[in-house]
Amino acid sequence: MPGQSLTVELHRVTDDIFRTFTWSRVGWFAYWGSVGLCGYGWSIAGLLWIQQIYSGLQVTGLNHPVMWGFYITAFVFWIGVAHSGTFVSAILYLFHARWRTSIARAAETMTIVAVMTAAIFPVLHLGRAWRFYWLIPYPNERGLWVNFRSPLIWDAFAIATYFVVSVLFWYLSLVPDFAVVRDRSGGRQRAIFRRLALGWSGTAGEWRGFRRAYGILAAIVTALVVSVHSIVSWDFAAAIVPGWHSTIFAPYFVAG
Repeated sequence: MPGQSLTVELHRVTDDIFRTFTWSRVGWFAYWGSVGLCGYGWSIAGLLWIQQIYSGLQVTGLNHPVMWGFYITAFVFWIGVAHSGTFVSAILYLFHARWRTSIARAAETMTIVAVMTAAIFPVLHLGRAWRFYWLIPYPNERGLWVNFRSPLIWDAFAIATYFVVSVLFWYLSLVPDFAVVRDRSGGRQRAIFRRLALGWSGTAGEWRGFRRAYGILAAIVTALVVSVHSIVSWDFAAAIVPGWHSTIFAPYFVAG
């Protein structure tokens, strides 16, 4: 029967969703092994950063006219990675490409991780990185305000905006899955996922609202791909270095 086959298919999808939240012993070892490797890498990076703070930015090879060097290159790379994830998830959703569903979640997660990684490099570029919060416009007793002519300010606003919208886009897609785990778990795990699911029950009205909100966020994220990559390109275009001071950089970065 068609109705029975649909029920079986939905039950199989539900089982697949719940299986991703249950780990085997091998999965736990793989997870903590990855955490250990990441911690080791972060420890080495932290020691090198301390050396940079102690010795100054000259250890990175920064000089005139190459003022940002490796940091700006890595920053642009990770912003590009973030935008590729958005392209796979948001833009293909707007074009109703159904094959995106198998990789959309991974692409959205990749976007968030890439944006957080990109945000590290402008902070590393600061000579006094512990004062990074000066990039944020906030009331203070010094009467100072941010310098909107600085590319660092542009990057801070672009990264913050893109990160917030990307997290909302990612979280919204997870709400139905959180509800599945909520209904199949118990104890503390059930309480956590009950809050994350936001009372989702899977009614037709909720799905209509979900698709409407998801489409709006997909359109906003798609627009941010163009605007954020244009702002990143102005880090170069606003300079007076020959070959950089050009209006072609914004469309060049977006197309690239």
